Amino acid sequence: MKKPLSMWIWCSVAMAGILLTLGCSSYPTKFGILHGGHIQREHGKPMEGGYYQNFDPKAVRLEVKPAEATNPVQTQHVLVATVLDQNGEPLAGRRVEWMIAEGSVGSIVEVDESGWYNTRGYKVNNKYAVTHTNQGDHILTRGNADPADDIHLKKGQTWCVITSPIEGTTQMVVYAPGIYNWDNHKVFVTKNWNDATWKWPENAVNPIGTKHDLAVQVMRYSDGTPIVNALVNFKIVDGPPAHFTPGGKTAAAVKTDEAGMAKITLEQDKPVEGVNTIEMDITVQPCGECKPPMKLATGKVTKTWVGPRIAIQKTAPAQAGMNELFQYQIQVTNPGKAAATNVKVADTLPEGIKYASSTPSATVSGQSLSWSLGTLEPQASRALTVTVSGTRTGRFENCAAVTADHGLQANSCATTVITSPKLVLEKSGPAEVLICEPIPYTLVVRNNGDGPAVNVEVTDKLPAGLTTEEGRDTILAKAGTLQPGQSKQFAYRVKASKKGVYDNAATATADGGLKAEATHKVTVREPALVITKTGPEKRFVNRSATYEITVTNKGDGPARNTILTDTLPAGMTFVSATDGGVFAGGKVTWNLGTLAPDASRKVSLTGMPTQMGTLKNTVRAEAQCTEATASVSTEVAGIPAILLEVVDLEDPIEVGSNETYLIVVTNQGSATGTNIRVTCTVPDEQEYVSGTGPSQASVSGKKVTFAPLATLAAKAKATYRVVVKGTKAGDVRFAVELISDQMTSPVNETESTHQYE
Repeated sequence: MKKPLSMWIWCSVAMAGILLTLGCSSYPTKFGILHGGHIQREHGKPMEGGYYQNFDPKAVRLEVKPAEATNPVQTQHVLVATVLDQNGEPLAGRRVEWMIAEGSVGSIVEVDESGWYNTRGYKVNNKYAVTHTNQGDHILTRGNADPADDIHLKKGQTWCVITSPIEGTTQMVVYAPGIYNWDNHKVFVTKNWNDATWKWPENAVNPIGTKHDLAVQVMRYSDGTPIVNALVNFKIVDGPPAHFTPGGKTAAAVKTDEAGMAKITLEQDKPVEGVNTIEMDITVQPCGECKPPMKLATGKVTKTWVGPRIAIQKTAPAQAGMNELFQYQIQVTNPGKAAATNVKVADTLPEGIKYASSTPSATVSGQSLSWSLGTLEPQASRALTVTVSGTRTGRFENCAAVTADHGLQANSCATTVITSPKLVLEKSGPAEVLICEPIPYTLVVRNNGDGPAVNVEVTDKLPAGLTTEEGRDTILAKAGTLQPGQSKQFAYRVKASKKGVYDNAATATADGGLKAEATHKVTVREPALVITKTGPEKRFVNRSATYEITVTNKGDGPARNTILTDTLPAGMTFVSATDGGVFAGGKVTWNLGTLAPDASRKVSLTGMPTQMGTLKNTVRAEAQCTEATASVSTEVAGIPAILLEVVDLEDPIEVGSNETYLIVVTNQGSATGTNIRVTCTVPDEQEYVSGTGPSQASVSGKKVTFAPLATLAAKAKATYRVVVKGTKAGDVRFAVELISDQMTSPVNETESTHQYE
């Protein structure tokens, strides 16, 4: 923590305070004890052992800083004393006495008053004071807001402040009574007071090769008026070779002028970077020549000479295609602290690199380019862009150089490989397909060159009759960038809407006008099955019917996997099939394999009609990409077969009794009988009694006629009954006649009946 000069440092704990109150200290014997606020003037002697015994065996040396200095009058000057042991370590709690010699100007203003009782510091009067070295570190502040003038004190140090209102010299004796060695226990301090102050030149940075003016100003501290004829000595003590002008020497003495200024100019022997240190001292002549010259102050200033730097960086793409425009980027930079002047850039393009343009515009002479950039300020840079193209393949190194004043130069190179990509396109697919088959195409685009092919696109414009499966007529595929040797493959399928030969070309393109083509020819064929089927136009029920089937490929493509299927209609049963035909599930199937164009196969099928009517028999042929059908209709007719039976139920009968004749008409055929008419003839020995049946009976004489029966289905029966009465004995014949639409002649049947009396 900081304490003002009027305060002391409280360094001891309570117990230490008690011990000090009792007269104890870090010294081996007693110090002078404070009595009633007065300090004992002489230092304490050892308690025994005589005067020559060492008083403090640890303290061996006293150090005071500064031992000599010059200050303006009316200012305060701080002196710091340190008591050290034999190892150079500071010792705390050691007594230090401050004494201004008789005849000296100046007074003690303030001293270190830290400590307790007998170790506490006191200013006895303006010429004498006693302090003790501190127990710990602390900071003295002058009471202002400027930390730069604070004084940092360490353990084992103590301080005293002196001042003087007038010019003169303060001679001070600083004494550590605990140090027995007479050569080490005191230090003589000289403080010169002048009514003068000064202003040193500030450290500066200048470009190399320039001049720098140094000026020291000397003035009175009391009123600020200039001091004339004060002597200022300038001396170059280190750094690059330099001199003062006028004179050309490394040291010079200059008197202050009417304004109190001593001026001189510093120049370098040659422009180089570095730092010159210039020492300066000021000497004045007090009161005219009544006293010898007095050194007023000594100071230093540094002059840093900075030069420009020049740097260049050239960049270019690692690769570029032949005849493709690309750019060299040139960056010129001054990384130094001074301006670079007369900056020039030169760039000679190698053969095979063709100049196109530049920004800013260059002066062009053949393959040589140059720019004059003038002055480049510190940390500034300039960018140049050169647009070129490669006229042949190869590796090209291009170097740019920059120069500037003071021999500055630099160069930078960039390498670009000029490559030439080469596109190759391959298209593959089948040579021949059937019209119903998809056509698979494969496109492979390859870069067979030594440079990348950029923005590669493949286009396949399909000819009329071909489209993609999605219905498009153009294939567009993007391959991006293909490095040398790299390839990309694209697969797609198209379909044909008609048969024919299709020959189309696909195209691959890339930046730089690259192009490649590939063609492919495919023949689209179409098989066309045709069936002919023959068979009977008319058959009777249960009479077999044979059908001949011929399958022919009328197209120009093979009919692969040809299957022939004949479905039997209801009312027809399977009998047989030729050529390996297999019947199953109501169908006869033939596996005919592949039918080449114009090839034919003939098979036959026999079936049995089981019902009348028109039976339509359909056959179907199927193969890859084609199919065909054919039908044949057969009229199946029935055969009506009418059976007439007549039976007398009571034979023989007595005359006068009735006899019943049972007439049964049976259709034993397969067709319906129509318009069936039954007529009975009653013999003379009998007379008609009654007649019943499926139709109404009518009598006319000996004729009994039943009304026509419209239909009699196949296998159906119609029964008639005729009752007669016997009138005479005898062997009589009852006659029945049947006729229908299907008969060309009537059927007659008689029944013999014996009648008796």
